[in-house]
Amino acid sequence: MVVAALLGAVLAAPAGSWHFTEVAASAGVLVEHDFVQGINGAPRIMAGGAAAGDLDGDGWPDLLTLRGDLDPPLVAFRNRGDGRFDDVTAAWGLRLPGGVIPNGVVLGDVDGNGWLDVLLGGQEGFGPRLFLNQGGHFVDATAASGLASMRDSWSLALGDIDADGDLDLALGHWSVGRGGAGHLWQNDGQGHFRDIGGPAGIDAAFTGIDWSFTPSFGDLDGDGRPELLFAADFGTSRVFHNQGGGRFVATTGPEITDENGMGSALGDFDNDGDLDWFVASIWDPNGVAESDWGVTGNRLYRNRGDGRFEDATETAGVRQGYWGWGSSFGDFDNDGFLDIFHVNGFSAFFASEFHEDPARLFVNRGDGTFTERSAELGVADTGQGRGIVCFDYDRDGDLDLFVQNNQGPTRLFRNDGGNAGHFLAVRLLGRSPNTSAVGARLYLRAGGRTQMRELAAGSNYLSANPIEAHFGLGGATRIDELRVRWPDGSWSLERDLAVDQLLVLGEPGIGVAVPLLGSSSLLLLSVVLAACGVLALRLRA
Repeated sequence: MVVAALLGAVLAAPAGSWHFTEVAASAGVLVEHDFVQGINGAPRIMAGGAAAGDLDGDGWPDLLTLRGDLDPPLVAFRNRGDGRFDDVTAAWGLRLPGGVIPNGVVLGDVDGNGWLDVLLGGQEGFGPRLFLNQGGHFVDATAASGLASMRDSWSLALGDIDADGDLDLALGHWSVGRGGAGHLWQNDGQGHFRDIGGPAGIDAAFTGIDWSFTPSFGDLDGDGRPELLFAADFGTSRVFHNQGGGRFVATTGPEITDENGMGSALGDFDNDGDLDWFVASIWDPNGVAESDWGVTGNRLYRNRGDGRFEDATETAGVRQGYWGWGSSFGDFDNDGFLDIFHVNGFSAFFASEFHEDPARLFVNRGDGTFTERSAELGVADTGQGRGIVCFDYDRDGDLDLFVQNNQGPTRLFRNDGGNAGHFLAVRLLGRSPNTSAVGARLYLRAGGRTQMRELAAGSNYLSANPIEAHFGLGGATRIDELRVRWPDGSWSLERDLAVDQLLVLGEPGIGVAVPLLGSSSLLLLSVVLAACGVLALRLRA
């Protein structure tokens, strides 16, 4: 691959100690979530969602957030590239009527045209919705999508379950008194989905009362096929092993003991080359359940290397998280080890200890243990947190945090000083139809350490990070190598890379490797990717 010349200079790390600064108002993303008709049950208390990704192809991550049944219930923000966002909901064709309740959002290219599409879950008759991206403008393609389920749906995730190159869809359905179909949908490559949850072996685990919340795709055993994991309520979290051909088998072991699985995060927290699983659950500070919840807290399941887990919660020190929802791994201090952030809250009158419980940031010490530092670092938000997005919205080299609160205002926590250590951010350009290379694995070797990331589309709980890989590099000043296992099983290798850059790599045969560094000047780069069957890549910094 040809590597283009460097295109700018990285912004210097801000002076002072590492901390977060809340900037939602000044960035233009401060909006409220609420219900005009009030709260009529648990589903509304648990609703929300947010997602980020480059929706207009300019290289900057844009942002979507949900607002209950307010008008409009979805707001789209375009990243201006200067630390601020513009409301482009109507201009992009994403304005929904007030009164409907979208619930959960994920971004991914489901029709293979090179642009990120928008999929929504919903409540109270607002079933799943698909908006296809036609080059920075969206059209409602729900009628032709096959997503006919009118059950309440929650978190969404995309992954190629059958190795046919397109992105399939998993849905959570937390539905009191109802269970059954609608957990796994197969894509025909054009954005039309068929419910295969029954024959695939998924639906049988959620018959009767369906407590499923958050699906996650990830290759647990390294065979190139994504497993499907569900964080689910009341002791029903499940692991399904991908046998190929669109078939799964339940492999949930006795170590999966979370009592109220809600948020979900997959990542290699111990840098041993496989995906571990964090599940946010309920830790009750008074140790007494005033209603039907568990009290034993979060779980961190360490992958043993073969796709089976062992419970590492107590050793890691991540159990005490209050009433956990949206969750994500991310290296927020760029030290080369993944940290954990999750939000909290439950506003029912009988759950007073969870009305203002703080968000949690567990900072990885690099030895298998974590230290909780949310208050010290300025992210102990006490709103009713639901969706979260971890993304470098200002492209300064560290991960920022967007929080979507139920019945409250959004928060944007800018990471200040997290970029004191070096970093590498990577976007992949895959062959159509999987143009974001969802499911690809990246192995980076620098400073005597190897790190692994796997590209995923959703879900933290109702929410999704950009489909990018962020590596913290600490004091390493060069990258020895970056190996990529692409979704089709092919490999590519880059050696002796510069640190502190956003690197855009094309799949073998496309032949593009573009380093794009943050810059205070405007830069527009267009690369025609005929082999992708798509457009041009447009990057601005």
